[in-house]
Formats: sequence, C-alpha cells, structure tokens
Amino acid sequence: MAELEIGSSIFEIVNKEKEKIVHFEDSICEAIIPKAGMTLDSEEEVYNFYVEYARHEGFGITKRTTKSGDDGRLKYYTLACVRGGKRRISSSQNSFNPRLSTKTECPAKINVIVGNDGRYTISRVHLEHNHALSPQKSRFQKCNKKIDAHVKRRLELNDRAGISLSKNFHFLAVESGGYENLAYTERDCRNYIAKARQIRLGVGDADALGAYFSRMQWRNSNFFYLVDMDDEGRLRNVFWADALSRAAYESFGDVVSFDTTYLTNKYDMPFAPFVGVNHHGQTILFGCGLLSKEDTETYIWLFKTWLECMSGKAPNAIITDQCMAIQGAIRTVFPNSHHRLCLWHIMKKVPEKLGGLTHYKAIKKILKSIVYEAIDVQEFEDIWLKMIKDYNIEKNEWLNFLYINRQRSAPIYVKGVFWAGMSTTQRSESINAFFDGYVGPTTSLKQFVEQYDNALKSKIEKENKADFASFNSNFSLLTDCYFEKQLHEAYTNEIFKLFQNELRGMLFCNLRLINSNGPVHVFQVTDIFKGKEGRSRRQVVFNVYYNEADFDIKCSCLLFEFRGIFCRHICKLLIERNVKEIPSHYVLPRWRKDIKRRHTYVMNYYEDTQTNEQNVRYTKLYSHFAKLAEIGVASTGKYLFLMKCMDEAMEKLMDNGCEQEQPIHSYEVHEQEQPMSSTSKFLTPLKVRSKGRPPSKRKKSKVEELITRNKKKVFIFRSFYFSFIFVRKLVLIISEISSKGEYSNP
Repeated sequence: MAELEIGSSIFEIVNKEKEKIVHFEDSICEAIIPKAGMTLDSEEEVYNFYVEYARHEGFGITKRTTKSGDDGRLKYYTLACVRGGKRRISSSQNSFNPRLSTKTECPAKINVIVGNDGRYTISRVHLEHNHALSPQKSRFQKCNKKIDAHVKRRLELNDRAGISLSKNFHFLAVESGGYENLAYTERDCRNYIAKARQIRLGVGDADALGAYFSRMQWRNSNFFYLVDMDDEGRLRNVFWADALSRAAYESFGDVVSFDTTYLTNKYDMPFAPFVGVNHHGQTILFGCGLLSKEDTETYIWLFKTWLECMSGKAPNAIITDQCMAIQGAIRTVFPNSHHRLCLWHIMKKVPEKLGGLTHYKAIKKILKSIVYEAIDVQEFEDIWLKMIKDYNIEKNEWLNFLYINRQRSAPIYVKGVFWAGMSTTQRSESINAFFDGYVGPTTSLKQFVEQYDNALKSKIEKENKADFASFNSNFSLLTDCYFEKQLHEAYTNEIFKLFQNELRGMLFCNLRLINSNGPVHVFQVTDIFKGKEGRSRRQVVFNVYYNEADFDIKCSCLLFEFRGIFCRHICKLLIERNVKEIPSHYVLPRWRKDIKRRHTYVMNYYEDTQTNEQNVRYTKLYSHFAKLAEIGVASTGKYLFLMKCMDEAMEKLMDNGCEQEQPIHSYEVHEQEQPMSSTSKFLTPLKVRSKGRPPSKRKKSKVEELITRNKKKVFIFRSFYFSFIFVRKLVLIISEISSKGEYSNP
C-alpha cells in the first residue's frame, strides 16, 4: 500500500510538471499573437515578431502594400500570408501543362503604421486563413529559411575541398540531428555556393582567370603564365606552371608525357598537362595548358611556351598519342628529343580498326604477342610479316601505318632509351583520373584554376608522405648481398620494391659463360618469359656483356636503359661473380632518397581567398569555442558556468562594450596588400570545335560518361514517346476521315 502511495505521488508530480509545461507553452503562444495597437521599435522587430508567430502557426509571410510619404519615408505597409493574392495565368502558359501556384486569396495579414516618432504600430490584424496550416513544415517557408555563419563557412570550406554538395548537405543534416532540424534546404545551399563562388572567383571566366594569374605571379615571381588571344581580344590558349613544377622539372624533366585527350571544362577546351615521374614513381606535373584548337600551329605555340618556361631545356624523351598535329609540332620544337607513341591508345583501336576482318580474333592474338612479347627486333619483323602474309591483310591501311611507325610505337624498338618505366601516356591518364575528383565537363575556367590548386596541394602532400615513409620505414632484405643493402639505403621504397621484384625473378634464371676475352665476358641467361597477363609463356635467352676491368655491364633485355634499375639477369651475374658494390653511375640520382632536390625547398603560394582578417579571426574563435565545449560538457557545473559566461559575453558584444582601439598582439592579423587587378582584359573563349581527333575517341571523365549515358537513355525514351504520339494522332485522323467518308456516302 505504501508503494502504491509513493507511485501515485510520483504520477501526480509528473502530471503537474506536464501541466506547467503546457501552461508555459500557452503563455508563449499568447505572447507572440499579434494584436491591434501593439507598438514596436523597428521594422526589423515587427518582421521578426510576425515571422515567429507564422512559424509557430505554420504559414509563410511576405511584405505587401507599402506606402511612402512625400519625403520618401515609409508610412504604411502590410505583412500578409504568403498564400494571399490571386492565381496569375499568363497568356503564354500552356493550359495542358499548368504551373504550380500557392495563391488561395488568403485574407490573413497585419497592417503596420509608422509614426512620426519612428515607432511601428500594428493598426489592424486578421488572423484567419482559408487554407490548412502545417507548423511541422514551417521550415520550408521562405521567410523561415536562414543559413547562419557557421553553416556558410562549412559549405565554403567543403566546396573548396571538392566535396559534392549532396554530401555537404547530408553532413549538415547529420550534424544537426536530422533534416527536420535544418532551417534551409539543399537548394538554398546550392544557391549560396553559387554566390560564394562568384564573389570568390569573380564574375567573368576569362577576367577571373587573368586576375588569378596576376595574383599568383605577384605572390611568387617564379609563377609562369602566358595567355594567347585572338584579334577580338577573346581568350584562345593559355599555359601556366607554378614555381614548384618548374623546380621539379630540373630533377625529373628527362621524360615527359603529353596527352590532350581529356576534356575538363564547359568550353570543351582540351586540358593539356605536361607530366613526369618523381623519385617515388609518382605522377608529377610540369605545367599545363588549355587549348582552343588542336592543330599544329596551336601545339607549336604551347610547346615553345613550355620550353621558354623551362629555361630552354627540352626533355630527352616525350610520349604522346597518335595525333598528327602533335607529331608535327614535336618535330619542329623538340627535334632532338626521343619521341614515342602511346601504346595504350594504339592497342585500344584494335577492335575498331580490325574488328571487321574475317580472322579478327586470331590476328588480334598474334598482334598482342608481337607487341608485348617480342624479345628482339628480328623476332618482331618475322612474326609481323608472317601474320600479314598468312591472313592476306597487306592492304590494311592501319596496320601499314603501325609498321611504318614501329620505330616509335613497338616496345622492342624503344627499349634502348630511358623512359623512367613509362610505356604509354598512363601518367597523363593518371593525372586525368586524379583531376576527376575536382573538375568535370561543366567546370568553368575560374572554377578550374581553383580546383587545380587543390589537386596540386594533394599531390605535394602525397610526395611528402612518401618521403617520410622512405626515411622512416623500409622493406626487409631478400639476400645477404651487399649491393642489395647498398640500393636499400639509396633507393626510395617504391623503386627498391621494383628492384626486389627483379631479385625474386632470379629464381627462374640460369647463367652460363659462353665467351671470354680477357676482362670482357659474355654470358647467356635463360629466363622464363611471362606475358602481359603474368602467366609463364616460354623460355628465352638473354645475353649479358660484362667488362670486369671497367665494370661496364649491359643486358640485351635493356631494362636498365629503359627503367634505370638492374634486371634479374644482371643481378644473377653479380651474385655469381661475387660483386659487392655497384658503381655510383648505375645508381641513378633520380631514384635516390638521400638527395636534396630544389623543388622540396620551394614554397608554393596557392590561391587562398580565405586569408582576410575576418576569416582568420573566425577560425581562431571557432577553434577556441570547440575546446571550451569539450571542457564544458564534462559536468553540469562546468556547463552552467560556461553558458553563463557566454551569455554575459554576448550581451557585452551586442552592446559594443568590448570594442578595443588597439588589437591584441597574440591574435593580430596583417593582411598583405593585394596587387591591382590586371589591366589587360580578354573575353571568354568560344566553345571549342575539335579538329584533331573525333570527340568520341577522347578519354572522358567519369562524370562526363555518366551524363552521356543518361542523355542516351533520355533520347531513346523521347523518341519512343513522340513516335507513340505521332502514331496515335495519325490513327485518330484516319478514323475521323473514315467516319466522314461513311457519312457522305449513304
């Protein structure tokens, strides 16, 4: 019985507390209901008062019927329900496809009179509505939508980081505890981002690009750019390279890959990056261009500009695709550079060029074996000529083109030149894939340069991480050979990993001395050849020439000449001859981790529009608030104390009672004087019409492929739909004619 009384008393207490809460809420509702005769101090106060009432009731408001006096001062206005007024139907509106309208001629409104004393009095109130109200959906009303400073900054930072808006908005919803707690929609965020980009990057594409280049060169005099304009002052071609890229070219500019098959912007201007490989085997950028044409003249301009940027130092080797315009420009600008064609682009065309042949599958198999598995030039020639004769394809123009250009396309012909391990323009392909996360087919030029900076920052960070890993971690040694330990201490981790793969391959090698003339020896190394898929194919023999006196060594597989590391056949010989140390000229400086390169000391000044004084203050304050929040949530006492302090600080700040004449030195921010905007103005480029290669043969970004796929689906659906409508109308016309014919002939 005692327990029941205790339970009853608890139940009564809970009910009383509920009644207090309901009574409190009713008193709040009573306080925000507008009444005739109420006087407020400002127009903003009236608006906020009525908005709060509308939010609680579940409708939106708008300002209507304003009236000003002879002196131009506001005298009278109306705040009404957003659904007030009549539905408007324009003469151009299709009656079969009407537009949505919210108007129901709702009479709810308040009239406000502005007195001579500057106070605002509600003169008339009409609270009844002629439509349903929804307090739960009030957040969708335009008057209730508001994006605060914290959310705005979060949106801008995530946008600069390349995070999509949908993920950005979803993050905000999770942070606030659900979409219902947001005072804005995804469309509001999208509109804000568009405005922020316009303010941040400028209004015009071309002018924004020029202003960006001007600021970057002002920050670092080694930033290089050149803009090519037509006679009308319209942007035609542009090239730029940052200071770090120019410095990196000094160490890694021996091999360059150039590829223009990647469209990146809404003008369809080909993105033309100059790409190389750093000491970790990572892709590194040596500058890039945006082009309006794909003819020889344009490429000559780009290559000459790039050569000027790199102090006249041409690359030793360059890889491009099969574009004839590019080949002509390279012969003109880089006559002494080794030039090879991208093998990936060539083999990709096999189905297109040979798919119609009767023995296509057999020819394709033989062609791949010739390209990827030929051991020497004679083997390539013999199998090629036999294939042409056996399948009677002497007149195939594409195969004849490949044979004529075999000196620049077939791997067996180019292995004697150092290519840093690159056989195709895969480095350019990887750059394109890297930029996929930042730019797309609708990217404007001003957005492109901003995202270009973000991409470069990420690349530099990856190189720094790889440097750290190479100095603080390493692979275990596979052998007791001293030269493995020597390279272990010299090479970066990624390059040493490639060398260890060659050491593992020694298991399949057998060494035999076939000739000796004093210090000069010739060895034969039998190896198991593995095809492109990695499966063991056949046994092959390579010759290794070794001059013991001068330590001159060369293998017929030419791996060292091609990649810059010793092959398994040479490693087998070194172990058999008990060679301890490899001479320094066989340890290429470009693969070493213990060399300090100039580009690592270059401080790159990227475009950073978030460094003004107000933004820096905001960042510091936000960081401190986060630390206070971590401390304040530890206990109720700390929480209440912190809330009290913040309330007091807010009151003082609102009253401007904390304004200081002198800044606090520990938080003082000095904003550098920005350069004057460039006086040279140029117009936005025209949309490019491709001439060098058909657009369908370009490598497209993932976003562009998705858009193209969806467009095809929409086109098919529309074709089917309109065909159906046409047939239906045709049937109705025929039936109508038939009925008239029957009527006229009794």
